[in-house]
Amino acid sequence: MHENTTIQITKKNRDELRKIGSMGDDYNKVIEDLINEHKEREYRLKIDRIAEEAKKHFKEHREEYVSVDDL
Repeated sequence: MHENTTIQITKKNRDELRKIGSMGDDYNKVIEDLINEHKEREYRLKIDRIAEEAKKHFKEHREEYVSVDDL
């Protein structure tokens, strides 16, 4: 069983959380969804950075690679 706690937020943020949630969602569910969205966005950004680094590396070292068509 999860231990609950109380957090202080402004009424404005409370109202925004209400808008984000779906019918029947409690604040905990809304916050969990926001946390998961944040984690997914951070993961995508990391993947994008890695892809950009790989493209840069390939461009800088193009002569070291052989095309599959040339094999």
